Amino acid sequence: IPGRLVVFDHGMGNGHRAYMRELERLAAAGFLVFTYDHTGCMASGGASTGGFAQSLKDLDDCITAIKQVPQLQNRTISVMGHSWGGFSTMNIAALHPEITHVVSMSGFISVKRMLEQIMPGLLKGVRKTLYELEQRTNPDYVDFDALQTLGSTTAKVLLIASSDDKVVQKSHHFDVLQRELSGRENVRFLLTENKGHNPSYTCDAVRYKDDFFAAFQKLVKKKKLETKAQQAAFMAGFDWVRMTQQDETVWNAIITHLKEA
Repeated sequence: IPGRLVVFDHGMGNGHRAYMRELERLAAAGFLVFTYDHTGCMASGGASTGGFAQSLKDLDDCITAIKQVPQLQNRTISVMGHSWGGFSTMNIAALHPEITHVVSMSGFISVKRMLEQIMPGLLKGVRKTLYELEQRTNPDYVDFDALQTLGSTTAKVLLIASSDDKVVQKSHHFDVLQRELSGRENVRFLLTENKGHNPSYTCDAVRYKDDFFAAFQKLVKKKKLETKAQQAAFMAGFDWVRMTQQDETVWNAIITHLKEA
């Protein structure tokens, strides 16, 4: 697709290689795709991931660098992200207002809201400590809030979630976004069922992935995955294509959204 570039932003702790099926789907639709590993993840340097706000800093640095590449300077930039990357893609338009399209899957609204979700009630003191750490690590990025960013951007936005997501809970994020932004013509919402934290996967893929991790944790506890031979044998017992199968209904909505003028 002439003149278009999609930047894909991965979830926390993974790297872009965990999203090869998603990247393949974007490329197959005709988009030039740029992706990378965040600080402290996989092939990138860094002793740690740097906290929740680090994904927004990295995406800001990434797009700033892309703008300096002569071959890419005339392309319009769209963004798509998942979870940690969903947070950054929902907020990047505040730093790069020329972003034309945003797709956020299972993204959290802000660092504060995510800390409130994972550190509720009596853990308020711990939450305050973690927020102060985030402030020291990324003072220029920690206070971005998707309600404010998406409430003022002219980019075309598609927000995707699953009702049973336990990682980025619907009630804390998707419901709030839908309630506050549903009146904006440029913001759309897509809610799936039984997909957990992976709304672009098929239900079968999600169940199969859960079975994989349950079996993995069981063998780790029994110390039966300590050698490379044991690990290779375990991995060989699973169908990776099935585990990452993409939901075409969801992807049709994503591609239609990204192609909208």
